[in-house]
Amino acid sequence: MTERKLTLSGGPLSYEVAIDGRDVSRGVRRLSIEVDPRNNGPRVETELAIDAIEVTALGARDPEFVVSMPDEARDALIALGWTPPAGDR
Repeated sequence: MTERKLTLSGGPLSYEVAIDGRDVSRGVRRLSIEVDPRNNGPRVETELAIDAIEVTALGARDPEFVVSMPDEARDALIALGWTPPAGDR
């Protein structure tokens, strides 16, 4: 698994969340950090700010479909290592 650098700054009411220097604050709804001294490092869990997922063109003969999400959530996924499908902007 590729290591990523998580940076939290700001507070006390508002924080900036950055992954490898890329601000993903607008794409994150919730973030928690769990530290277990018996493990190699902290575990970070995040909930992306996706309010609805729209799936179109899904049919019995057409196995392809389109998933739409906010640009901020897409940017957060890319910062975490996701590669968008070919042809995606």
